[in-house]
Amino acid sequence: MIERPSARLILLDPQDRLFLFKVHQPSVYDPADPFHGPFWVMVGGLVDPGEEYAAAAIREAREETSLVVEDVRWVWSRERVMQWRERRVLHRERFFLGRPTTTAVDTSGLDEREKSWTLDHRWWSADEISASTERFEPKDLGTRLGSLLRAGPPGEPITLS
Repeated sequence: MIERPSARLILLDPQDRLFLFKVHQPSVYDPADPFHGPFWVMVGGLVDPGEEYAAAAIREAREETSLVVEDVRWVWSRERVMQWRERRVLHRERFFLGRPTTTAVDTSGLDEREKSWTLDHRWWSADEISASTERFEPKDLGTRLGSLLRAGPPGEPITLS
């Protein structure tokens, strides 16, 4: 099975709102919970060969949003098998907490493939996520984000199920 190291960024503005993209790519889904509709996901993506996960999270923020993040902290991890178009892929994800130096988003850096599946983007509060009927990744994102904001970053990264 192919492995895909991925870095995600819990990108927070000064009001503790999380930046998310709404995406729709029906051929990418979790076979354990096959959902093929649009959902909201954090900034991030593939860790390049030889690249550190944290550096990838910072790079992805710059490429996807033009936001500059200077420092991140690893707070969550997750491994899961995903259907990635025509094949099964083991995703090894690390989620980093970071804050941009500004909040003026510019998505013109998305590549053509990313543009094809990106429907929207916005800043969300933990309460808005929890109250929403839309789908988020991870599915319990509102609860997890609320806990992270209340308690602060954990001493060691938490493994998400």
